[in-house]
Amino acid sequence: MERHPAVSERRLCGLLALNRSTVWRQKKGVSRRVVNLEKECEKRELVERMQELVKEYPTWGYRRIWAWLRFRDLLCINKKRVERLMCENGWQARCIVNTPRPRVAQSISQASQPDER
Repeated sequence: MERHPAVSERRLCGLLALNRSTVWRQKKGVSRRVVNLEKECEKRELVERMQELVKEYPTWGYRRIWAWLRFRDLLCINKKRVERLMCENGWQARCIVNTPRPRVAQSISQASQPDER
């Protein structure tokens, strides 16, 4: 339907014996499909760019990848989205866990005077 038609939407639906909600539901459904296709294309491009960055900088985590995309590539993107995409594709940076060193057995020190050790 046009923006300013000669016949109103209400009158047209009455003549065709259609509910107005049906007309709106169909309008919404078509536009959502188009938007979803656009988002899929955008997502593919983003994932490809992220893959390039991960290959170039394998030790970078999602925060640094996000910062690069946001401030160098000037993409308006959320940190949570970058984190989710990296998790889905298995690109999470591995954390190096420092385990405490084993203690060396030493003789127990004994104070010869108070407040000494």
